[in-house]
Amino acid sequence: MNNLYLLPNAEEEIIDSYDEDIIVTNRDGKIIKSTHISGKQYGLSAADLLGKSVYDLEAKGIFSPAITPLVQAQKKKVVIVQTKQDGGKVLITGVPLFNEHHEVEFVVSYSYDVSELLVLQEYLNELEGEVFRVKEELETLREKSLTFDGIVAESKSMKDVLKSVNKVAPLKVPVHLQGENGVGKSTLAKLVHKQGPWKTGPFIEVNCAAIPETLLERELLGSNVKGLEKAGYFQLAQSGTLYLQGVDELSRTSQNILLKALRQNKNNFRIISSTENNMEKLVAANQFMEDLFFHLHVIPISIKPLRERPEDLSVIILNYVEKYCGEFQLERTLSNELFQELLTLEWKGNHHEVKNVMERLVAESESDIITIDDLPMNYRSKDETELVPLEMEGKTLTAILESVEEKVLIHAKKQCKTTTEMAKILGISQPSVVRKLKKYSM
Repeated sequence: MNNLYLLPNAEEEIIDSYDEDIIVTNRDGKIIKSTHISGKQYGLSAADLLGKSVYDLEAKGIFSPAITPLVQAQKKKVVIVQTKQDGGKVLITGVPLFNEHHEVEFVVSYSYDVSELLVLQEYLNELEGEVFRVKEELETLREKSLTFDGIVAESKSMKDVLKSVNKVAPLKVPVHLQGENGVGKSTLAKLVHKQGPWKTGPFIEVNCAAIPETLLERELLGSNVKGLEKAGYFQLAQSGTLYLQGVDELSRTSQNILLKALRQNKNNFRIISSTENNMEKLVAANQFMEDLFFHLHVIPISIKPLRERPEDLSVIILNYVEKYCGEFQLERTLSNELFQELLTLEWKGNHHEVKNVMERLVAESESDIITIDDLPMNYRSKDETELVPLEMEGKTLTAILESVEEKVLIHAKKQCKTTTEMAKILGISQPSVVRKLKKYSM
């Protein structure tokens, strides 16, 4: 073992155990220490390097440039790409070691063959691609069945709504929710509150239609009658959220009172409003004050009805069936025919109506399979009775069966958008559906 040590009293140095290419030079550029693999990439042994000057090695073309003089000149860590005699590339890092006069006494350099780094870079590129792919998969899974506090978002429109909520909730801006009765405006308002800067504060929900205009100002701002002070909604909502449900139900006088209260009071809370009707159309029809519109309609979010969101409707129906089966301790499932019929209904009451009908179906059904016969009469299709042939006299069995088949096909065609869907419902192949439709000239 060579007896040149950086520390004179050291019996063994860590550098001797390294499987890396490390070289130590003194201030004159003389190589005083190297690991056992040093020089290999230059076609030399470690012994060949010891005692040699990096200036001489550079002059002979063993490598270029030498890193020691660069470190000495800059007095800091230096990284360069060095060219070998055979034209290969080596990445060299040089680190200065200073004496008590802050002069560079030694330079420790370590190197890597660029080809090794290219392999590492290729691996990192592959790893980066894998991470990107995993992120995409996680995003897909996250959006595949997105639910928040009972909000089902299988449809694109509802996913867009939740994205909007996530974006605006942290901001201290008024939010307006527009959608039919029962689409979940109150639930979304609570979600905005929970994800907002005032989430630890109160959530005050006000039904605007239930407050007479003579009491509105008192209800909003509070009152002090005969020494009895009553806090108003504005005070109760401080550091929280005030949800004004159905602001389109306010009279013009009440709208003016609300606008005046908003202007005159510095409110440390978020305003969320909602309407069943489009506010822009109400303003255009002179049914809603334009100034109040500008106060409330800063971030509008529109929620589509369930009949326009079949992906959500199907999940909601099954969720309510599961909910009431659990509550009533019953085993009930929907027949495929009934399930398809439920998806075609108008559901003008949206969540409220679906909840009511599913609770009734589960509670009243006498068999494990809930069929279309269990559906209340006012929810059944008008042409449902046409599925049963009433006139049989004078007809052969074949004619009767063909008549029934034709009516079943008519019914299925009205329910389905494609022949593939019809085949799935009817339990036959898609080509059979096409053939039968041609048979009856449909």
